[in-house]
Amino acid sequence: RTRKMFGMVKDLYEETDQSKFAKLYTRIEKYEAISDRVEVEIANYLTKVSEGRLSADSKQKLLSMLKMVSEIESIGDSCYNLARTISRKHDDEITFGEEVNTNVKAMFSLADDALVQMIAVEEQYENGSVDVVKSYNIENEINNFRNQLKAKNAQDVKTHLYTYKAGVHYMDLVTECEKLGDYVLNVVEAMAESKMKVAEK
Repeated sequence: RTRKMFGMVKDLYEETDQSKFAKLYTRIEKYEAISDRVEVEIANYLTKVSEGRLSADSKQKLLSMLKMVSEIESIGDSCYNLARTISRKHDDEITFGEEVNTNVKAMFSLADDALVQMIAVEEQYENGSVDVVKSYNIENEINNFRNQLKAKNAQDVKTHLYTYKAGVHYMDLVTECEKLGDYVLNVVEAMAESKMKVAEK
């Protein structure tokens, strides 16, 4: 669901038709509300389960699941924050130049790679083994790209390549993608920690 929501965010960024833009934004809002509701429902269920007699392994798995649920909901929040930034950019009638546009799409692509890998790790988790190396590599790529873009943005605003306001919207998108990457890595780490602690026993 959160990956689908991120797909809608990418579509919103590209959408130029006013009516379609408004419909897509509303759909993202609905998905965010669903994400909040699902988190609460799962957390309530897991809390009830925790009241029963559980083995140490089961307790550890339960704690990992609670962390995963919370972090996945944070991914949904990030998607909504991205949509809100795109909407503000839209309302302010700001158009990004070709280089900025390319960079935003490249950052979206890296964030999507992180989500795809998170789902792959979840499938591994179900089958008994977790490999987190690729997730860490993607996270490093996102962080390095964010740092590079922040430095370049400061320079480009200074030399009046684009307005300060355009730079704010640009950096809001870049920073939120980096936060989304952090939440994704937290989900992956929760899965890995669960498997490691069970293996240690």
